[in-house]
Amino acid sequence: TMTFKVPSSEVPGYSAIYRNDNYKDGTFGNEYAHITTLYELFQHQLAIAPKSKFLGTRQYNPADDSFGQYEWLTTTEAAEIVDDFGSGLDHVFKKYAPDAPGIGEQQPVGLYSLNRAEWLLGELSAFRSRRYSVGVCDTVGVEYAEHIVRKTELCVAVASLEKIPRMLDRMAHTPGLRVIISMDRLDCSQPRVDTQAFCAKTTSVELRARATALGLVLLDMQEVIEMGRAEPTLAQPPAPSDLCSLFSSSGTTGAQKCILVPHSAFVHATKSFYLMMRFSDSTYVSFAVIAHCLERCAIYMCMYGGAHIGFYSGDYARLLEDMQVLRPTLIVSIPVVLNRMYDSLVKTTMGEAGFSGTLLRMAHRSKLKKLTAGRGAHHMLWDCVVFNKVAAKFGGRIKAILSGGCPSRPEVVDFFRVSLSCDVLHGFGQCESLTVGTMQLPGEHTTGHSGVPCPGVDIRLRSVPETGHLVTDIPCPRGELQLRCPSMFYGYLNEPEKTSAVMDNGWLCTGDIVQVNANGTVSVIDRINHMIRNKTCCTLSPDRIEPVYNSHHLIQASFVHAQTSHAELVAIVVPDPDTFVPWARKVVSQPAASLDTLCASPAITKALLAALRSHATSAGLSADELAGAIYIEPVLFSTKNCGLTTLTHKLRRRAIAEHYAEKLSNMYAEMDKRDELLASATNKIAAKK
Repeated sequence: TMTFKVPSSEVPGYSAIYRNDNYKDGTFGNEYAHITTLYELFQHQLAIAPKSKFLGTRQYNPADDSFGQYEWLTTTEAAEIVDDFGSGLDHVFKKYAPDAPGIGEQQPVGLYSLNRAEWLLGELSAFRSRRYSVGVCDTVGVEYAEHIVRKTELCVAVASLEKIPRMLDRMAHTPGLRVIISMDRLDCSQPRVDTQAFCAKTTSVELRARATALGLVLLDMQEVIEMGRAEPTLAQPPAPSDLCSLFSSSGTTGAQKCILVPHSAFVHATKSFYLMMRFSDSTYVSFAVIAHCLERCAIYMCMYGGAHIGFYSGDYARLLEDMQVLRPTLIVSIPVVLNRMYDSLVKTTMGEAGFSGTLLRMAHRSKLKKLTAGRGAHHMLWDCVVFNKVAAKFGGRIKAILSGGCPSRPEVVDFFRVSLSCDVLHGFGQCESLTVGTMQLPGEHTTGHSGVPCPGVDIRLRSVPETGHLVTDIPCPRGELQLRCPSMFYGYLNEPEKTSAVMDNGWLCTGDIVQVNANGTVSVIDRINHMIRNKTCCTLSPDRIEPVYNSHHLIQASFVHAQTSHAELVAIVVPDPDTFVPWARKVVSQPAASLDTLCASPAITKALLAALRSHATSAGLSADELAGAIYIEPVLFSTKNCGLTTLTHKLRRRAIAEHYAEKLSNMYAEMDKRDELLASATNKIAAKK
């Protein structure tokens, strides 16, 4: 087994406690004991790599709308900016927000932009004077961003220039804001692709005038840096117990909650990941949402071994191009992004027709057989002939891909392991534990599990009789996963009842049903709050059903729903336009029909339902798990921009059910009408007999 089972640790209703086999006492010992805050972690990066490339940004050329090489700040240059901007923030708070609300003696600094060097520099500058960061994000809607600003009582926010006009337009929704600091120069002397709509007049004059009229102070980062440089202040580094950051929870079970995280918890989480992976001199490409804890944990984890952090250029369509220029060694992502990369790449590699596609498929089978036999991911012949070309699309140096959230599809994991000759490792964690929980070990070649406990983390299972998952189950104990570790959050902001609800005598209740496998790995089975029931009182798992529907080549996303008044469930499915449109046009013999037209066609709906039921049956779903009706939604849930998914693209089930309430009602009514017609026909046949 790869997991240490603590002797005699079982109590009634709970499993034994499990730990990482290399850290049986549940602690790190004295490893990196001198690092107790994220500010000290940055000082560690400065000490071990002062002249090293630290923060990289791709330069934009407005003349031909192109991007060039990465330009870098060394760690020393970054430290100088942190000192100057941190001093400037001290003056800003003293002059414009002396009575800014906060928590205890600390005040928040908001950070609102896509991933970029200024975001991280702003956070480190806040730490310099015991302030804590609040990541503001509008990925799931501008209302979500405004909710964060109000909830955390932000007075000072550092934002990218393109966000500022809308912030001014909607000031009524964020009345507590007093100061906005633009990450970009207000004189537009340093152009970026997202500032092309601005000029010196619209920013330096008009935006400032609008801000002044609203009672706001508008500055840019360079102005604040110059304030600090002219009059430096004494740094007041945070203590381990001080607040480090406020994160927003995923919101899968309702409204997002603000999670209070101390420096000690964040350091423990990053240290745990680093001790498990031991990455050194990593070149990391930052593109996952930086306001989310997964991305920040990845960035800070790299600093233990000396980090080179290159930020993507702001558009996922250019991400592969960014990687080819940056040549990263590490990627941290969420499964939905990996799935999209896979879907795109497989069409131009193994999906190709002719000799090229045949060769790639043969090479893939050969390497996969070697990999699953435990003989490594490299193959001298096939890498040279075939896969080095695929690896070059990612820069040619990837050593590991780490992912969190729901598990990636096995074929996606296998594709990247084979094509890039690298580790693809999946983990389980939550915002409340700073994403720390379990993680696959380097060199892992199997799928279907989320690895073993991370160093310094205790896990155990709680029996859930109402769903039939017990810690006494044979051959594998099953139940709700609970976590205990120093990387735990302080609680939810102003919500003590909800904080108490997720804690069980010092253990975090994750809400996820798992099993501990014979080899000590942990597999996520389901989520307690996601269980649905039909008319026959059969308990159904969307987390089991939806991946099956999503694996059909015509579908890229789905949502299933059940009611206790109906025996069959219904589904909302989002088609993959690349495969669905050609298929659907043939079904209705309309070669020029649009995606919207095809999605609204009753004939297409009927044909797709039949195809999905057949696919689900072949995949092993039971009759209770087959959809009786579907609605075809042409737009991805995550791009509708109305809060239907979390920052990590997980479905917010309650929000989706409310948004599509009319569609769901219509599908149930459609099934009722069908059942009535069937019953009437059956009665007529019986009467004739």
